[in-house]
Amino acid sequence: MPTVLGIEGKHAHLASPDELARGIKAAKEVFARNNADVAAAAAAVKKIDNDELLTREEALLCVVWDDAEDAALRAITVGWLSRDVDLQLAVTSEDAG
Repeated sequence: MPTVLGIEGKHAHLASPDELARGIKAAKEVFARNNADVAAAAAAVKKIDNDELLTREEALLCVVWDDAEDAALRAITVGWLSRDVDLQLAVTSEDAG
């Protein structure tokens, strides 16, 4: 089963389908630019959430995940008046773009 990215969070419903697709595209570009596997990065982030120790490679994947999430947030909210929004990159069952 392929890994699929999505956007979650309290404010995810405020984004239009085009904004969500733009955010997913921006995140995918970060993963591609860093030659990083999305599923491996998501697993590394999950380890952090569980207070588990990371390998060096996992720590680097967490940095890539953070960069991808930031790129997605910026792409989605460009033109929004507020930058204080709750949106997170997530692995989901449907691809938004």
